Amino acid sequence: MADAEKRLKEFEQKELCGKAPFIRRLSQSYLAKADHNFMVGSILLKLGGSDEAKKALNIPGDFSAFDWVAITSYYAMYHSALAALASIGYKSDNHAATIIALEVFFVKKDLLEKEFLNKLKQARELEEEFVQKLRHAKRQRETAQYGVTEETGKDAAEKLLKDARGFVDRMEKLVQEI
Repeated sequence: MADAEKRLKEFEQKELCGKAPFIRRLSQSYLAKADHNFMVGSILLKLGGSDEAKKALNIPGDFSAFDWVAITSYYAMYHSALAALASIGYKSDNHAATIIALEVFFVKKDLLEKEFLNKLKQARELEEEFVQKLRHAKRQRETAQYGVTEETGKDAAEKLLKDARGFVDRMEKLVQEI
């Protein structure tokens, strides 16, 4: 048994994922949630760059939410991945299991290009990096010392949002093909 299949079996034994025929009916709902998450990320990115919108909403001029753009982008990808799995009657309650299940059921069967799996993995790592930075900042109470400048955060957020749109579009196509 290949490594991915073995790891997926371990997640199944822990009941974190597995066959669930009822889940098929939720596939479109997962896609709708993915689109919603993408839209929220797009709004936050645009808000961060619009002095006019900040003023209208009474938000400080230095406001940015690039961390939340990354988080919503990741969740757009994640929910669209859940949609693809749901379309084959497979449910996952674990982020790592979802990535492995995509690999086993779609990438290894040449139904999904590996680049999309890699984008989901990268998005998850970036989202986790933002969460780690937040935890670290909370403990230290000195956010100024951390390595991600606002410009770097903006660049990463823009790239991740672009990747999320491509990923969600590909998952929607995959669901239609199944």
